[in-house]
Amino acid sequence: MIRSDPQKTQERIARLDEYIREDLLSDGKFICCSFEQCRASRSGFPFFEGQMSHVGKHYDLDVDERPMRIVIVGQECGHGPNCIDRSTRSSIIVEGSGVGGFNKRNPHMKGTTSILRLLLKREVGDDSEGEALVDGHIFDGFALSNFLLCTALTKPRRKEAFGGGKGNSSPTMRQNCARHFLRTLEILEPTVIVTQGIGIRRWLEDTLGWKRKDARAETVEVGGNQVYLLTFAHPSAGGRYGFWGNSLRSSYLKNTVAPTIKILLAMQR
Repeated sequence: MIRSDPQKTQERIARLDEYIREDLLSDGKFICCSFEQCRASRSGFPFFEGQMSHVGKHYDLDVDERPMRIVIVGQECGHGPNCIDRSTRSSIIVEGSGVGGFNKRNPHMKGTTSILRLLLKREVGDDSEGEALVDGHIFDGFALSNFLLCTALTKPRRKEAFGGGKGNSSPTMRQNCARHFLRTLEILEPTVIVTQGIGIRRWLEDTLGWKRKDARAETVEVGGNQVYLLTFAHPSAGGRYGFWGNSLRSSYLKNTVAPTIKILLAMQR
């Protein structure tokens, strides 16, 4: 059984919005005190600043009477525009990507869908019934918080590109953004964090000191609480990962993602 506490989520969102307004994005302007330093570290490259997180209206969930607050972590937005506030970001995720249906999503969001379905104890699939959540969509039931609030690209993104461009962040950007990322997690108080990309796990170790204990499933401390941390290849990763997000029959999804989440759920009993 899945239950939601939308009032608690709204209170959480209000705290996050206050932090954003005071430290990051105010009246459509990016006010991060590290911005000029970060921009200078990638001068000459395409750069988009101030891209906030998505927090779904049903973020505070209980699944079979156990809290399930899911934060999925990407590298960066991967494209423009500048200064995307939290509300706009959520509209892009839920209304733009979620409502269109599984087969119209890019590999990243298809893979995200599969992860969410598994964490909510559902089978993977492309049916709309499996994506329903309370009075909304499954994308209302998680937060998407990129590690970086700004995007630096290796080159301009093609207009016909289906998804984000190739990130080109600097160590300066990653170090400066770490405090914003950690503060976001402290407000969201996740029970499960899923990193989409092996490289992001290295960033967490380098910037936050989260020493890696296991290849895929481990625990880390956030705000004094122990949180499950899962690390998977990005759903759009090629090579031996086979763009796994794009296919419900992919080997990586069946043999790595699904079993790891099954083990996690068993540990929560």
